[in-house]
Parts: sequence; C-alpha cells; structure tokens
Amino acid sequence: MTDSLAQVGRGFARPAQASQQVFRAVLDAVARPGRLRALSSDTLAGLDDAALGPARAAVLLALLDAETTLWLDRPLHEAGAPAHLRFHTGVRIVPTPEQAAFAVIDADRTPAGLWRSLQAGSDMAPQDGATLIVEVPSFARGRTLSLRGPGIESAQRLRVEGLEPAFWDARAELEHEFPRGVELILTCGERLAAVPRSSRIILED
Repeated sequence: MTDSLAQVGRGFARPAQASQQVFRAVLDAVARPGRLRALSSDTLAGLDDAALGPARAAVLLALLDAETTLWLDRPLHEAGAPAHLRFHTGVRIVPTPEQAAFAVIDADRTPAGLWRSLQAGSDMAPQDGATLIVEVPSFARGRTLSLRGPGIESAQRLRVEGLEPAFWDARAELEHEFPRGVELILTCGERLAAVPRSSRIILED
C-alpha cells in the first residue's frame, strides 16, 4: 500500500548533523550500559515524533536505512510510524519480529516471549543479533536494575517503569548464550539508555 503523504512526519531540521549526534549518543549508551543520555533540543529540532516519541524517533532515523528490516508493533502502525520511517530512511517493514533487525514496541505491550522471537545472531556473527527498542513511561520510577559487565566498573543501577519482572527474567535466561543475544535500547521522552547483550542483569525490586 502506498504511504499517504499525510502520514509522513517531518525529519531532522539538520539531518546529517543530528544523525551523527544521535548515533554517537547510542554508541556511548551501549559502551556505558545503564547510563542515561539526553538528546538536546538542537538535535531534535524539526522532528515530528508524534507516533514514536522524541528519542525513539531520533534513534530510528539515525540507525535505519534501506538495507535494514524493521518490525513495529500494531499500535505504531496505526499511528502512522511506517510511513514516516519509510519516507525518511527507506527501511523495509517486515510483518514479524523474527524477520527484523530492529523491533519497536511500547513497554506495556512487551511480552517476555519477545526475546526468543528476535534474531540472536550466531557465535561467529553476534552482530547479526537484533536490536529491541522499547519506549518506557519513566526512568524515575519503577523497578531497579543492577547491571554488571563490560563498560561498568562495578555495578550500574537503572530504574525502569513499565516492564514486568518476567520480561527481565527472560532476558537473564539469554546471558549464558553470549556472544549471541539482543541489544536493548530503552527510550523515554528525550532520554535513552542501553542494555547490551554483554550486560548481566539483577532485578533488585
């Protein structure tokens, strides 16, 4: 089906500069698991984020291209996200998470079983694992995660609201399969944090 121009939101006001800034923010978040990063208003300038939220929209515009595949949860389809992202990135939308290099969903709709649906790469090519991007209600409330592993001196705590313990338990079950696994990017408003496949998680409360 041809995308309606009415569904195509605006991209970055300064695409090259903003994409580089967001890409660096994501790399820094992955290198420092559990640390919050805030995207500046200058970076987000011009961006129509109605369907996705500011940080999540920015991350997708920075990371997606015509060579990548994307799965979006149903409410995001209904909000017009596919048209927006196809227009600005050329990404190929796929019908199931199993087919996707990137999967996007909201916290209150994220089942624990989604981890096993996503591509985990292989021992020889762990970079083929998918990236799951979840918008959460808050980084100030919710359960506290204690993260350990590369990029963390001892332990890094991160509060995340909206994801049930079963979600984190399912993620913990994947830890013994490293280097295979799924990268997780959490977004909330203009902020983001990453939980890469190399991180070990303890749910504190």
